Amino acid sequence: MKLFKLMEDVSFTSNLPLEKIDEVEIKDISYNSRSCKEGFIFVALVGETVDGHKFAKNAYDNGARVFLLQKGIESSKYAMELPNDTVKLFVEDTRISLSRISHNFFGQPSNSLKVIGVTGTKGKTTITNYIATVLNESGVNTGVIGTNGTFFNGTYEVTENTTPESYELHRIFRKMLDNGVTCVSMEVSSGGIMQNRVEDVDFDVAIFSNLSPDHIGPKEHPTFEHYLQCKARLFKMAKHGIINTDDDYAKDIINAATCDVETFGIENNAGLTANNIRYSKEIDSLGVSFDCNTKEETFPCFICSPGTFSIYNALAVIAVCKYLDVKREIMIDALKSAKVSGRVEVLPILPYATVIVDYAHNGVSLENILQTLKNYEHERLICLFGSVGGRTEIRRKELGDVAARECDLAILTADNPDFEDPMNVINDIAESFEGSSCEVIKIANREEAIKHTIRNAKEGDMIVLAGKGHEKYQLINGEKLPFDEIAIAKDEAKKVIEEKQLLA
Repeated sequence: MKLFKLMEDVSFTSNLPLEKIDEVEIKDISYNSRSCKEGFIFVALVGETVDGHKFAKNAYDNGARVFLLQKGIESSKYAMELPNDTVKLFVEDTRISLSRISHNFFGQPSNSLKVIGVTGTKGKTTITNYIATVLNESGVNTGVIGTNGTFFNGTYEVTENTTPESYELHRIFRKMLDNGVTCVSMEVSSGGIMQNRVEDVDFDVAIFSNLSPDHIGPKEHPTFEHYLQCKARLFKMAKHGIINTDDDYAKDIINAATCDVETFGIENNAGLTANNIRYSKEIDSLGVSFDCNTKEETFPCFICSPGTFSIYNALAVIAVCKYLDVKREIMIDALKSAKVSGRVEVLPILPYATVIVDYAHNGVSLENILQTLKNYEHERLICLFGSVGGRTEIRRKELGDVAARECDLAILTADNPDFEDPMNVINDIAESFEGSSCEVIKIANREEAIKHTIRNAKEGDMIVLAGKGHEKYQLINGEKLPFDEIAIAKDEAKKVIEEKQLLA
């Protein structure tokens, strides 16, 4: 692609006269100097801890001769170190510009897709996957982008972030479009909005699930208000908004929206509501039935996921289906079997106890699942969990407070400790249990903690392995080491059952 075509709608200045660079050919874009090659344009991104301008010379050594740089004293210093045979383009914000040139480079693919963006503190992964399940069943070829990765037409790709960097996002859109995908259901994180990753995505629908304090800290959002404002921005980008009116911050989202809006809820007046809620328990699932009410009709629904939060997720999906004119019968049938890996996933591994894997990793999420499980018959409510090392320390107290209040037994262990001593995190969490009736066991090694929990399970126990969910790694000392929580639990349960049979 010609450089001028790539830079369409981007305001920039250059170290060379424009007539000297109008025929420059760009083969690809990179914001990682190590992946640069001849014909690439290197985009220097400015992050919280790393300034990409520092690696401009490395990008040059790897073949790049065109550089997109951010105006400023520091960037000017690094730009001056580049040899004279380079084209230097200066912009106000390289992140915003990366979004635009990626959109251009891949042929503006989101304009040709129906893009559904889901934002909120909880429920994004479940809602996006449920939407894809239902739409694919209805004949609409739908891909997914989010925490669990990218899925379409039976293919899978790992994503580094819930919402990928703008270049990756538009590359994925292009790939999906070229392979017959017509609709994309994607998670839109506050970080993705804050870092301008979705700046040039053509959103048809935006969904707001809920909002609670999270991702607030030195390397994330400075305040809750900033977090809220980032979420609300999605509803300035979309054509149609679907909003949970029961959430405390729904009015803020609605007031900020420039798109047309519809609502769903259980407690408050909304365009789409649910009532007559019933719970059910099977060996491989915990489900909930409810009646869905629209302005035109009422019809029964069932989802094999427990609790009120699951009903909210289902209502968001139903609202999308109504907006896209999906047949009601197809939607109801597809919802019955919709599941998401690592999200309230019941493992049918012990005949006498219920084992659940869930991604709950903050206080609100953990409280939701633990309180929900109390609606189902059980003896002890047991939760195995930890908290990430090196950041969001307030989350430790929130998690501990919830478990101390809701559980009969808590097994405190590691959860992506990174460079921090897991016992330091565990001890921080343990402070919440002083004066609590909840029993506490500390086992720093997560694999050993899981094995201990499975081996010591009793008749009627309800066990939650919380925090990892779908993740297949442990972040330790900067490395993502293979770690399959579900496989560990299954293997240990198999051993326990075999031993019990030998003793019988």
